[in-house]
Amino acid sequence: MTGEMIFVFVVLAAAVVLFASNRMRLDVVALLVLLALLLGGVVTVREALAGFSDPVVLMIAGLFIVGDALVTTGIAFAVGNWLLRIGGTQETRLVALLMVTVSLAGAFISSTGIVAIFIPIVLGIAAKSGLPRSRLMMPLAFAGLISGMMTLISTPPNLVVNAELNNQGLTPFSFFDFTPIGLAVLLVGVGYMLLVGRRLIRTRDTEQTSEPRGRTMRELAEAYGIADRIRRLRVEPSSPLAGQTIAALSLRTRFGVTVVAFERAQGRRTEIWPALPRSEFRAGDVVAVVGEAAAIDRLTGEHGLTDLPIEPRHRVDFVKEMGVTEVMLAPNSRLIGKTLREAAFRSRRRLGVLAIRRMGKPMPGSLADEALKFGDTLLLSGRWGDIAALQAEKEDFVALNLPLEMQEVAPAR
Repeated sequence: MTGEMIFVFVVLAAAVVLFASNRMRLDVVALLVLLALLLGGVVTVREALAGFSDPVVLMIAGLFIVGDALVTTGIAFAVGNWLLRIGGTQETRLVALLMVTVSLAGAFISSTGIVAIFIPIVLGIAAKSGLPRSRLMMPLAFAGLISGMMTLISTPPNLVVNAELNNQGLTPFSFFDFTPIGLAVLLVGVGYMLLVGRRLIRTRDTEQTSEPRGRTMRELAEAYGIADRIRRLRVEPSSPLAGQTIAALSLRTRFGVTVVAFERAQGRRTEIWPALPRSEFRAGDVVAVVGEAAAIDRLTGEHGLTDLPIEPRHRVDFVKEMGVTEVMLAPNSRLIGKTLREAAFRSRRRLGVLAIRRMGKPMPGSLADEALKFGDTLLLSGRWGDIAALQAEKEDFVALNLPLEMQEVAPAR
């Protein structure tokens, strides 16, 4: 064995130790290996840099970009919602759907990329369905491996072998040459996981509670006592609200009712935006409001509004555009001693105050003229971008809770 061979084995062993220890980023380890082989004279500069322009490497990088685009545009989470809607809480059906979906999607992205995309989706499904995470994560891992057998681009080894066939002047694989074998393995894999595999996965008693799960928007609303005080109202053509703005009507002061958001039909789609001082009511608009039942009933009776039901699809559409957050006033906050009217949350921060808790208890009443105190916690509502911007105002606010739904927001939907 030559000295050069020994050097390569030493570098390889060091790389394995660094990979296993997980104390250094994997890409940094890979670059250090490349640098070590270059400085050791094992490879030339040309050989060391050749991989960065290799079509296979560029193809894999492109597949990861496509995978990130699926998350950014919300397609991945839409698939997750579809899985939960079709599979429900039935583990057998959910596991089968998950494995088939991941395997087929991974055929056109990459087996590694599809698993990375589906990890947060599966964790969300586990939280919503109440199923142990391990019983969904293991099928996800196997489905990712099976997806690598589906098409030419579904895993790097397929591309590497195909590139070598080209270099040797042999006939390369076609895109779907792997598909028949992949489908057969997928069928066997799903059957095995449903009949045998699931029974071999151990579920720890503390699995669901070992990590802080965070709060959903519903749970935050319940903590402030407003979960059952949210209503949807349609502005009828005869309503005196039509043509007037939020600021001009002062509904919070007059009725103790807070307008949260507007829904307006635009062709086949519905636009949703937060209620701001200059927001104008129009006939046919649907508004989301928060308040006591009696106060909302009085508002609807006096201003020609119609009560509408709140269905699951309305909640889904709302979360795509808007959300809530819980903040506490910092010790040196400039808002201490000011009323909500003086703080002007809507005009300055484009956020509405839905409720206030003081000494751990929700405060009753309209709150419009209530002076804020240190330690008050506020439940705010607005667009996700405005909620994220609030995190920078560290002098005035301490961010306490961002809802779990924020993980599913698509910035480029």
